[in-house]
Order: sequence, then structure tokens, then C-alpha cells
Amino acid sequence: MGTGFTWFHRCVQSRKSRFSPDGETRVLREKLEEKQRDVNYLKFQLTQTRADKFELEQRPTELRDVFAAILNEPLGQLRSAARFHVREADPGPGWEVVTDHCCLSGCDMNVRAFQSERDALLFARLLRAVGYQPPHNIACQTCYEEHMKDCI
Repeated sequence: MGTGFTWFHRCVQSRKSRFSPDGETRVLREKLEEKQRDVNYLKFQLTQTRADKFELEQRPTELRDVFAAILNEPLGQLRSAARFHVREADPGPGWEVVTDHCCLSGCDMNVRAFQSERDALLFARLLRAVGYQPPHNIACQTCYEEHMKDCI
């Protein structure tokens, strides 16, 4: 009877070591769980990418309609809806649109020139329609050099 008990005890220990959460099995289980989390994250990213793709596919159609409406707006409506500074050009004929400002002193930057007021207003209005946001942390070359000179 002692021999049978020893064999049974060895068999149970062998099965126990194969199915216990310690040792190599635990490490493999943790790796599997980590890979499952990675798969779940990638599934989420795929779903998000598909939603973004759908939105981007719809955008040209929406923008087409927005652009058509903007191009048909009267001058007064364009003036009231302009988000950027539109002004007559200083040195000569034409109009300008200021799209950016220096963060150090407020200097006008990225000034775009146009032949007519309507063209300048349309440009400003279209920038607004596409969601253009000017950067808030840029400085013009002159102000930057002056600032660096004061720092030294």
C-alpha cells in the first residue's frame, strides 16, 4: 500500500505543479494577460481610427457647402464675420490679412496681401471656416533678437 500511495502522491504533485499559479505558469499567464490588454487597446485604436476616417470622408462634402455659402455672402456679412485683422495695405494698393501676432510685443506676422477687400475678407472667412488657429508662442525675428540681447 505504501507504493501505491507514493505513486498517487507523485501524480498529484505533478498535476499540481502544472496547474498552479506559481512559477513558469504564472509568468506565462501574466504575459498572456499583457498581450490581451495590448490586443484590446489595438481594437480600441482601430475603432477610433475608423470613426476618424468616416469623419474625414464627410468633411469635404461639408466644406463644399460651407465654402459655397461663404462665397455668396455679401460684403457687410463678410466684414462682421472676419476673425482676422483685415486692413488696407500701407505701402501701396490692395488689402492685407494678418494671421499671426508676435507673442513678445504683438507685432503683425504672416501678413497676406490681396488685390481687393472682398478677396481679403474671403480669405479671412475661409480660414475661420477650416478652423485655422494661429500659434500663440511665436515671436518675430526683431523682438526675439531684442529679447535675447536683454537676457544677456
